Amino acid sequence: MSVLSLDEKSRVLLDKNIREVSGPKKGSKLVAIPFKGGVTLVDVTGKSFVGSRPRYAYDEEQH
Repeated sequence: MSVLSLDEKSRVLLDKNIREVSGPKKGSKLVAIPFKGGVTLVDVTGKSFVGSRPRYAYDEEQH
């Protein structure tokens, strides 16, 4: 686990430990899934989402 900070442009830098465990590389595409109190990042590089719902928004209250 790591504590990360936002820079002046609200960017997050993933430290070496996080990158080694989770696997994203430079140029990876990540989806940010917001929820009350945080954000979950999911690496979607090379994955296909055919049939996904456009403009899908996660609703924490329903889950």
